[in-house]
Amino acid sequence: MADTLPVVPDPRTTGPLVSILVPAYNAEAHLREALDSILAQTYRHIEVVLLDDASTDRTPEIAAEYAGRIQYARQPKNKGIFGNVNDGIARARGDLLAVYHSDDVYLPTMVEEQVAYLKQHPEVGAVFCSDIFIDAKGREYGRLSLPREVRGEQPLDYETVLNAVLTYKNRFLVCPTAMVRASVQHDAGAYRQDRYGIAADLEMWLRIARRHPLAVLESHLIRYRHFHGNATQQYFHLRTTPENQFVVLDDYLAEGGHALATPAALVSYEAHRSEDRLMAAIAHYIKGELPQGRLALRDVQLGAIVRSPQVQRWRLLVLFAGLWGLLRLPRAELVAKRMYDRWHVKRSPVPRG
Repeated sequence: MADTLPVVPDPRTTGPLVSILVPAYNAEAHLREALDSILAQTYRHIEVVLLDDASTDRTPEIAAEYAGRIQYARQPKNKGIFGNVNDGIARARGDLLAVYHSDDVYLPTMVEEQVAYLKQHPEVGAVFCSDIFIDAKGREYGRLSLPREVRGEQPLDYETVLNAVLTYKNRFLVCPTAMVRASVQHDAGAYRQDRYGIAADLEMWLRIARRHPLAVLESHLIRYRHFHGNATQQYFHLRTTPENQFVVLDDYLAEGGHALATPAALVSYEAHRSEDRLMAAIAHYIKGELPQGRLALRDVQLGAIVRSPQVQRWRLLVLFAGLWGLLRLPRAELVAKRMYDRWHVKRSPVPRG
């Protein structure tokens, strides 16, 4: 009688349970595509929880089409994305947690590759991946190129993460690419939307990085959608307050981060802040707030711009000079319209191929 080969369990169905939380608000345009891509993951041991933040469109009706395949929870009133996510974390049962957006598309092996990485690196608290940029119609127009400091898929300590974010801003710790150990998430606590708003995810990653290494996969495993009027685009539209990333980083620099930051990283950080103030001055001009625009220009550090290779130095210097003059003259409607068209009418880049 022939020997029977032992049955080897498939790690894609017997590994740790992954809770995929999908916060959604008025998400009908892209929700089916997002959910279909999540349910098509090669790693099968998942629970999918759609967190409806009191949508007023057809999000509940679309959710009903997936009954039996996903869990559905509806907020009685809108709580904002991270308030909604905090409630989702409290109900998640998984060993690993991921927060996916309701308008992005997830490649089939994303969960499988991130689970495998966390198994191989038990010291890592959260793993991210690289993203493909798509427009509102799903057409690819670019891909993330990781900064050299975070390449190699090696565990990254807090000092490395902090300096990379100061130098480049946060372009590589992308919220819907994160997979976090549930034990690490519960130890870190809730997202602080009340203080950090749309940048509460960056603050969470820094909070985790203080205690656990992070890692970023170089594989492009998510199609990240832009130019469709999402919350991020709405936030930046004619914004005049400092970008929330600076609130996060200022807090972390004040809480011991300054001793870990390199001089070059700090110079680049101030150059990014100066660019942010230039964009605020433009928004003030468009809105006819000339005195406020002049105040925004006072916060621009020309020395930091000149010394940092991480910003377009000559472009920003010319922009500063032009704004300095314009903000001292009566507002010109034609100039304001051209500024608006240049910086606040979001057009998709030419798709690849």
